[in-house]
Amino acid sequence: MKKEFDRVELMLDYLRGNLSIEDHLKVEALIDGDQDSAGLFSVVKELFSEGQKSDFYQMRDSALRMASRMFDDFQMSRKQTNVGRGITVYDSMMLPLPGDVRPAKVDTRRLRYKVGELDLQISLYPISIDSYEMIGQLFDWESAEPLSVRLRSQKHEFREKADRFNLFRFVRIPVSNYILDLICSKKRIGTVALEL
Repeated sequence: MKKEFDRVELMLDYLRGNLSIEDHLKVEALIDGDQDSAGLFSVVKELFSEGQKSDFYQMRDSALRMASRMFDDFQMSRKQTNVGRGITVYDSMMLPLPGDVRPAKVDTRRLRYKVGELDLQISLYPISIDSYEMIGQLFDWESAEPLSVRLRSQKHEFREKADRFNLFRFVRIPVSNYILDLICSKKRIGTVALEL
């Protein structure tokens, strides 16, 4: 395994131009003289080429922001033992679009949370400069009692009942920081911090 890793590293150094002339010629002889090495080189060259197209720094910054948010959510969830606190596992606002993808005409936002063992997915659609429509669904939740969703900020509070598929919708929500509570039988089963 280490020998294979060393061959790949050597080929990457060859593609980057980091080898001496002598080592450069040795890699060319290896590729020309061995069919397995030639096949491996073609894969490494393709991956290297694709890697050159991506913006490493933009992806790194996005990954760091997402990791920081997950860590903050996790720290908050440890403080609340009686209610599942949602941990952000995906936020489309934090990840850059690939270079060849055109942005949508309507700037939607997708969020995914882990609330204990449950998965919560939310889509936000801008209605105006300062309001959103929210559509969400809670997965893996089964109960004879219907699910209710409460969205609260310092100024506003909204409530909606979920349908039999645990799907809910808020038509017009003003931009603010909210706490989204998942409620069943008057008991809060999960909560998520949401910034609009």
